[in-house]
Amino acid sequence: MTMTSPSSRRTTAEPVRAELRNALFATALPNAVMTAIFTALGLKIASDLHDPIAWGALVSGVVCATLKLALIAAHQRRADLAVRRQDHWAQAFAAFSLGLAFSLGMLGARAFVHDAVLLQMLATGLLFGYCSGLVAHTSIRPWLATACLVLSAMPIAISAMLRADSPHQLLGASLICFMLAAFQSIRHLYQATRQHIITRQAMAALARVDPLTKLPNRLGLREAFTSQMREEYDIAIHCLDLDAFKPVNDRYGHPTGDALLTAVSDRVRSVLQPHDTAARVGGDEFVIIQSGVRSQSEADLFARTLVRRIMAPYEIDTHQIEIGVSLGFVTAGGDESDLDELVALADAALYQAKQSGGGIGRATLAAR
Repeated sequence: MTMTSPSSRRTTAEPVRAELRNALFATALPNAVMTAIFTALGLKIASDLHDPIAWGALVSGVVCATLKLALIAAHQRRADLAVRRQDHWAQAFAAFSLGLAFSLGMLGARAFVHDAVLLQMLATGLLFGYCSGLVAHTSIRPWLATACLVLSAMPIAISAMLRADSPHQLLGASLICFMLAAFQSIRHLYQATRQHIITRQAMAALARVDPLTKLPNRLGLREAFTSQMREEYDIAIHCLDLDAFKPVNDRYGHPTGDALLTAVSDRVRSVLQPHDTAARVGGDEFVIIQSGVRSQSEADLFARTLVRRIMAPYEIDTHQIEIGVSLGFVTAGGDESDLDELVALADAALYQAKQSGGGIGRATLAAR
């Protein structure tokens, strides 16, 4: 695995999309409060109206709200779901949200069909409370928030405007105006939240990457080591540094030295397999995690290939530069290995190789 800049819009968007999706399931408390209020006020409206449509809207709304709460609770226990499963859960969340919004709208609309001013006030208050929570917590999914606004507000607004008196018609028109204004709030909150996530994720990525070579740094190396699946085969840790790198800086200057390090990093990348990781951990020091190692000879071949590739001459700023390499490596079972221990062993083998004039040193992990 190598750390590179995202090469496509999809690569950049997926982590943001995943965080926005998961944020839907971090709304247990406001959804629980909304469920309780909807149930209490809905019971009052439906029981006073004696209206079968109102009762149907209440029951369907309570079912949808309860299922959504259960989905949120289940998601919090299953944070390791695959992306496709996460999408399915988000679709279920949206379906329950749309069901609740339509139920609320129908329940409120029935209050305006009947001559029940107090119940109309309760329905209007319930609508405004629901919509304010919707804008605050669901704007991260703007299409869902917009659809829920329309499903909840439009039935009530239309029922109010169909009344013969002007106060009700004015109320209905006002509800539509508030709904339209809320669309802009949803758009603004979504864009602000998305930009915040993008910025935070970019800063987190920079904290794991060496700015010169764009390879992972020590933190990125540790995270890569932890995240790799290493149960079936062994791994090898290779530590290397460049011999006589300081004279290059002294003779040609630090810009040339930096260009040499960048060129070395490119050659290291060229040797890696898809699940390997290379990191720059010091001035001219690199650590490579080789995954899927089946034998000591395979790790030895990788080390020889790496050294040979790095030691080939470089053409930098019209200068022909040749550099030596010292490397130490150790192999271990991936399911029981410790990164610090392996790096220390490989580094000790590197030191012995350097003391011998350069080349490759091999370390052995002590039996446990």
